[in-house]
Amino acid sequence: MFAQKVVSLCVNPTGSFNSAVYAYGRVIVLVTSKVPLAMDILIGELNKVRIYAVPKYIIYSEAAFQTKEAYYKAIGYAEEDGKIESTNSYVDRLSAYMKLYGALVQTEVEGCQNLHGLREGWAWIARFLNVLPANLYTAAALQAFLEMAGFALHRRYKTQFRKMLDIIAKDFLTALKDRGDAKLNKVIVNIRNYIESNQFLKVPEGWRLRSNLESHNFTPESDHQQQYGYQQNRYYY
Repeated sequence: MFAQKVVSLCVNPTGSFNSAVYAYGRVIVLVTSKVPLAMDILIGELNKVRIYAVPKYIIYSEAAFQTKEAYYKAIGYAEEDGKIESTNSYVDRLSAYMKLYGALVQTEVEGCQNLHGLREGWAWIARFLNVLPANLYTAAALQAFLEMAGFALHRRYKTQFRKMLDIIAKDFLTALKDRGDAKLNKVIVNIRNYIESNQFLKVPEGWRLRSNLESHNFTPESDHQQQYGYQQNRYYY
């Protein structure tokens, strides 16, 4: 019930969602620190409604899906009155789910343990770049995650996070651009601007008032020797 209620907050995100989502993350950590199983259920619910939170990607093929509509449903498109929602609507919800996930992993509450914190956020972005293809859906997911968690990830991982951003700029954005799809221009510009203008150095809206991360002293973890590279997937949808 708790997990479904939290996830439902992303269905119709309002203009204040970006700032409110940090409060949601705080509530999640407070609740799950007392009921650890609730975190597993919540992450499972997020993975069910938005496969990119795994991260996971389903490749379209006529052998696997009888119709395009069946594929859309498999990757999370909603259906209402027998009609599949628009791509814009789908991407908006996708972004909201990923913002919730990004806000969750960066949340720290004094006296409480975040069972799905920055370590999991770092692992997510590494798997994302190694596994998922570059397209509109994955780009929207990445942008949303960075906007919410990038500030805290940089505080924790510093130069390693910057190296990760370099991979995104050189490989992921290049792969997006090479698709030659005008629909991708906006998200390409948004992600590039996030990186080039060092937006990850700026305190996100709603972060300082709704989180007490500023009361914690982050110390860099040992350098991660594993190199994460983006491997282009030729099975782009």
